[in-house]
Amino acid sequence: MPNTCSAPGCRSNYAGEPYTPVFKLSNGPPDLVNRWHRALCGEGIRDLKNVFVCSKHFLDEEIQTSFSIHQPDGTYLEVPAKPKLQKDAVPRFLPGCPLHLSSSSDTIPPRFD
Repeated sequence: MPNTCSAPGCRSNYAGEPYTPVFKLSNGPPDLVNRWHRALCGEGIRDLKNVFVCSKHFLDEEIQTSFSIHQPDGTYLEVPAKPKLQKDAVPRFLPGCPLHLSSSSDTIPPRFD
């Protein structure tokens, strides 16, 4: 069974819901861990080791879904890959949190898929 999303109010990967890629915060720098904790509203989350957040809560450009291979003829081939999160990405689209926590920038509107 896939990991369910820990973001408040999100039902990604729960029974009957379609699969959505999820990401886990690995042993990152303390600042990044604090930013994830704050982004997830800190409600009942004591340990981020078992917290997963689905792709719906990140900007598309923060998720790598392919990589380029340089071919001998000088062209590049885009190859699909398992989704991977950028090292400094923090969840930002959180419908279960106050709006001031739902975006890291005033120019990025909240997205609720």
